[in-house]
Amino acid sequence: MGFLKDMRAFKELADAAPRPGLRATLRDGLATAGQVTADAHRAQHLVHNGLVGSATITSIRDTGTTINEHPLVELGLQISLDGRAPYAVSHTQLINRLAVGGFTPGATVPVRVDPADPTSVLVA
Repeated sequence: MGFLKDMRAFKELADAAPRPGLRATLRDGLATAGQVTADAHRAQHLVHNGLVGSATITSIRDTGTTINEHPLVELGLQISLDGRAPYAVSHTQLINRLAVGGFTPGATVPVRVDPADPTSVLVA
């Protein structure tokens, strides 16, 4: 509950910011924090409910965004699930900076796929 309390305090600070530029910067930070929280909930859902599969990385692109020194990358993936035809998706995810070297075109990585939405993927 502390995280949500901190988010409310941050929003109040953003609303009370005296300069328009500062207000926009604080609101952008709040939006980013909200997106990170939503991504964490989606990842947790996929870990528990996702179909286990593998993916071949077909492309990788740095988005220019880092969070806690970990890059946010856009991956082109060829997903393979048992009993289904392989299919391609574009997926954006934070990658641990120590593991980035293993994410190269041609590499195979484990994935979890949402059974209700095959484009919702977690590289595990």
